[in-house]
Amino acid sequence: MNPEFQRNLWLELTPRRVTLMMVLLALAFFAAAVSGDKDYGPAHVAQLLYYAIVVIWGTRNAALAVVGEIRDRTWDMQLLSSIDAGAMTWAKLFGATIYNWFGGAICLAVMLTEKAAHMGALPAFLDFIYYIAVGVISQAAAFLASLVAIRRRQAHSRLDIFIYQVVGLAAAVAVYSIWSIADPAGSMLMHKAVSDTVVWWGRVVDTRGFLLVSLAVFTAWTLLACYREMRLELKMQNGTLVWLAFLVFIGIYVAGFDAWLNSDKSVAGWDAISLRLGLAATTFISLTYLMVVLEPKDRVHLRWLGSQIASGRLGAAWSGLQAWMTAYLAAMLCSIALLIWLHQIHPEAIAQSALLAAVLGFLSRDVSIFVLMRSLPGRRRGDLAALGILFALYVLAPAIFKGVGLNSLLMLFFPQPTSPLWMSPALAWAEGIALASFALGRVALSRKPAIA
Repeated sequence: MNPEFQRNLWLELTPRRVTLMMVLLALAFFAAAVSGDKDYGPAHVAQLLYYAIVVIWGTRNAALAVVGEIRDRTWDMQLLSSIDAGAMTWAKLFGATIYNWFGGAICLAVMLTEKAAHMGALPAFLDFIYYIAVGVISQAAAFLASLVAIRRRQAHSRLDIFIYQVVGLAAAVAVYSIWSIADPAGSMLMHKAVSDTVVWWGRVVDTRGFLLVSLAVFTAWTLLACYREMRLELKMQNGTLVWLAFLVFIGIYVAGFDAWLNSDKSVAGWDAISLRLGLAATTFISLTYLMVVLEPKDRVHLRWLGSQIASGRLGAAWSGLQAWMTAYLAAMLCSIALLIWLHQIHPEAIAQSALLAAVLGFLSRDVSIFVLMRSLPGRRRGDLAALGILFALYVLAPAIFKGVGLNSLLMLFFPQPTSPLWMSPALAWAEGIALASFALGRVALSRKPAIA
């Protein structure tokens, strides 16, 4: 058995804790049974307790799985052990929450027994899948959030741990929302699906089956992300292939929903290829913003990348690219492909093309702001400062300029239709290139001088 998982079993499933959990749950079910309240029988109480024990309490324990070790100063010893990343991920994610799963298993037994007796074996089995899925995904999301924070070397206060837990709870809400539509047996259906079918890549597919498969796939990606973050924490290097595979997957997945844009006036008359390229580009741009916030922008790593490119070792540089860099490249390539396609197929969409070019320029500016803030000396909260600057650029400054009647200058802050059309993208790219040059210059100059 995995030694770290076994250690968690010994720590979490002590005879006293096991007995306490069994007695308290038995008393709760017995109280519900003798109360005579049909709306709050043992099965309903078991459902509420399952959410409380596995989802709410479980996400907190998952968030503390590694963070708690760091706070107790025992994590460095575990990093020196021979346990590989996969075993450590499994042991931490499910070992730290094994007590929650023990209590959840008792609640599941009560719920599923009643469900099988009244509705049959199939609804009970489907409910079993749902409850396992909502528990695993919520805990994995909280665990992943804590691992990302560890890489950024953030402080782990109670507020930070609560934020990691909220990420897990948000994932649980997403799973519940999807399952409430997709439950094949309707045993947990809170509302009917908007449509029994969904159009994806021009094909009509069953909504419930599509959502269930999507849920399974995104669960696998979440667990894989936990494994890759654990590899980084164990000082192992991740290649770019898995992240590139995710970019390809998410681009194809989102691009398939082009039929949903048919009613959008801003893209009226666009063909399917244009709509799909637009959806994929929007997804990659969103991922660029997300990952540039989450990932550390280490000056040493950026200088190393520059040295590899300068010396012609492009393979090594490619393998060292961070996720936000590859997402940015994907956004650029997909957007350029869309611009070329629009120019050839829809020359009348020149206004939309100009706005897209401006979006890319402002994306470059915003990414450069994050890199710049991290390159300044003594800036431990550079990302927070960058977010503040973006808030000022996109909200505060435009509100001020609009209030004093300078609407024509809004194109300095975000994409705007201008006359001539090239004015907005030209200004956006001027800002982007200037800030990128300044940020890269700061990174290059941040090298500490050698001591004579």
